[in-house]
Amino acid sequence: MPPAPRGYDGVQTGPLVDGRRLSGTNPYGKIIKQELEDHYGEPINHGRLYQNLEELVEADLVTKLPLDGRTNVYRLTDGAESQLRAHRRWEDECLLAVTETSAES
Repeated sequence: MPPAPRGYDGVQTGPLVDGRRLSGTNPYGKIIKQELEDHYGEPINHGRLYQNLEELVEADLVTKLPLDGRTNVYRLTDGAESQLRAHRRWEDECLLAVTETSAES
């Protein structure tokens, strides 16, 4: 079973998935935070979000680019895209196995 990309948990990979979903835009911290809060249905700690984004930058999964004097945008690297696709393939295989097992019952 492959872990979440690079062994990160859901709170850490949330910005990756969200970044992929928001590709083609300039997703900055507040937008990512709002998207994650909408998805999880609960508040996301501001400090933890930015800590996780910095860890993803350090792991070369996210690129941080200045938008203006105060705001940075976060974009996925090619490596992150590749890891997300691999994780999705694994999820699809798991769901297919469950479907096949249910059909055999």
